[in-house]
Amino acid sequence: MINAIIFDMDGVVSDTQKVHSKVESELLSRFEVKISPEEITKIYSGVKTKEFFIELLDKKGCDYNINALMAEKWEKMKELVTKGVDEIPGAISLIKSLHKDKLTLAIASASNWKYAKSVLEKLEVIIFFNAIITGEMVTKGKPDPAMFLLAAEKINVPPEQCVVIEDGVSGMIAAKSAEMKCIGLVEDDKGEYPTENLVTSITEITSEYIKNLK
Repeated sequence: MINAIIFDMDGVVSDTQKVHSKVESELLSRFEVKISPEEITKIYSGVKTKEFFIELLDKKGCDYNINALMAEKWEKMKELVTKGVDEIPGAISLIKSLHKDKLTLAIASASNWKYAKSVLEKLEVIIFFNAIITGEMVTKGKPDPAMFLLAAEKINVPPEQCVVIEDGVSGMIAAKSAEMKCIGLVEDDKGEYPTENLVTSITEITSEYIKNLK
């Protein structure tokens, strides 16, 4: 029986994953690390920025200050949020519908707390979530399952009774490792993903759809 839904935020609730990737690509380009926003989204969506920055910059042999880079990234993101945030079409309606159906809702995002709080407040959905888990609350980000397991602990629902909604492959792997069911929100449902429950629009997800998950 499913009693809780755990949402990734950027790319699932808010249309902000592309903003993350653009800022990250620009910061990395300073060190001649050439990776497009599209590649960042595909490979690192849901992964802590700090983790994959260190991976890419060390591989390149760069001299860098990771804390200064992270501070700059979140400052840029904060500025962008103040200008407005768009939902992923259908996300707010789904959140309200699942809440109305008495399902417990949580957020598990690699973003930091202040940013996540700002986004959810802008979209006026923060009141529907019983827990908001962010990257700094765990030692390892996705694909490690720690973030989802902490969310389940905070809402007091066993992992096997939770469903994760994710747009990133690393998040889908994390959900599987946490022994939770997972819905992958993807652009192409013919591709290979670590979940067989794939949708190309969040409007495809309903309480009935969730009940019939494999």
